[in-house]
Amino acid sequence: MKIFKKSLKLINMFFNESLRLAFVIFTLLIAYHTNAQSLDTLLQQVVEHNPQLKSLQLEYEAELLKQDQVSQLPNPEIGVGVPILKPETRLGPQMMMVSVSQMFPWFGTLKSKENVVIAMSKAKYERISALKLELFSQVKKAYYQIYFLNEKSQIITSFLQIYKTIENVALAKVESGQSTTADVLRIQLKLQELNQELKLIDNQKNDYYAIINQLTHQAIETVINPTDALEQPAILNFNLDEYRQKINEHHPLMLKIDQQIEASKQQQTVNANINKPTIGVGVDYSLVNPRTDANPTNNGQDILIPKVKVSIPLYRKSYKAKNQQEAKYQESLAYQKQSLEDKMMSLLLQYKSAYDNAILKIDLNNQQIKTTKMAYEVLLANYSSKGKGFDDLLQIQNQLLAYKLALKKQKLMTYIAVANIDRLTDY
Repeated sequence: MKIFKKSLKLINMFFNESLRLAFVIFTLLIAYHTNAQSLDTLLQQVVEHNPQLKSLQLEYEAELLKQDQVSQLPNPEIGVGVPILKPETRLGPQMMMVSVSQMFPWFGTLKSKENVVIAMSKAKYERISALKLELFSQVKKAYYQIYFLNEKSQIITSFLQIYKTIENVALAKVESGQSTTADVLRIQLKLQELNQELKLIDNQKNDYYAIINQLTHQAIETVINPTDALEQPAILNFNLDEYRQKINEHHPLMLKIDQQIEASKQQQTVNANINKPTIGVGVDYSLVNPRTDANPTNNGQDILIPKVKVSIPLYRKSYKAKNQQEAKYQESLAYQKQSLEDKMMSLLLQYKSAYDNAILKIDLNNQQIKTTKMAYEVLLANYSSKGKGFDDLLQIQNQLLAYKLALKKQKLMTYIAVANIDRLTDY
């Protein structure tokens, strides 16, 4: 009868804990569906609302407006003069002079200036694309971290139930005289540790909520509940040669350098055209009053003088220095591009190595979990029947928890590695 009462007490305790766990899971599910957000949705919010992207977009649009500023002719010059001492001509005194002139740069100068602006604006546009890749990567990694922490929380919560069951078994063994209170206290210490870990996980998630909310320009306290299923390791199809070609031809930072080189070349064309003659055309007009002391033919006829002028650049030292400066700048940019390619290739290999290491550890963790579960069942049966081997039972349970958390951690590492690779290749 005494054994029956103990069993009934154990069953009631287990039932109450199960109800509590079910309530917690139900509450989490309600919150999950209320604030659930997919990764694609968050990335779209980055594009639409991120202040950094908006700032660069406006800089790009402002740069484009410079085309209208450089493609115009110089302003025409208009002069009006009224002589104080009126000069006399054969047809009468000059009363007022008007001069109009317009200078024209050498052929192609305005177009080359416009090309400089276009190239520089394209370079700014590539900055937008590069920043978008960086922001996407930050959002992805924070999103994956939140998913991992949710998984970690669920694993710890499920293990709390297992440790509670072991605690109940230990209590029963203490009452039957087959164990000591020390076993119960050690289990309770572990329960306290895991409950504290759950609180730490909640704090860690707040850090990643803040990252995503700042990048998507949401309310900073918005809770992010991932909807994407990330149970399996991330898939990676890695081809270094294809990545090298893709980066050289399409990566925004590479294209930015290409546009800077193009702008420098166009600036050389501008310099060459500036150092060619500038042609000006115009007309001088003088208002003449008729003579009163005589009446010659065309008396009082005004004076109209068309004119052409040429500005010849004789001093070319500054042109040569500017041309050499742009050539050095282009050479420097070429080295920058090579350095950037080398750095990206090195990073890709590092990320690939991190991915491969995570896959290897996942295989190991799966084997460890399988073996540890078998050992746990044997030890639990031995302790339940004989009250012996508690230290081994607790140790093996701790190892099982560690292996399961490590498995989730390595799956996270595969997604982090792929996110890093995407930052260099996905555009």
